[in-house]
Amino acid sequence: MSMKSERLNVRCSADSLALLREAAELQGQDMTSFVMGAALDRARAVLSEDRGLRLTPDEVLQVERALAADAKASPQLVNLIRSVRSAQNARA
Repeated sequence: MSMKSERLNVRCSADSLALLREAAELQGQDMTSFVMGAALDRARAVLSEDRGLRLTPDEVLQVERALAADAKASPQLVNLIRSVRSAQNARA
């Protein structure tokens, strides 16, 4: 675990503070643990989404066209399936 040496100060309304206290208590956590846990979960989600797949509008259209197009058999896949079926039939 990393050493806690930094401080984060947050201003909020009395209603927000009461809500956070109630939720932290319900979870059996102190306020710092509850707020940091929630903030870190959200930060990870935002970063994960941002670091995920990014497509330009043209790339999105290209993917949509590919998904909408009729499926075409790959010659390599057809040959593989045939060879597997032949091997299975030979064993039977």
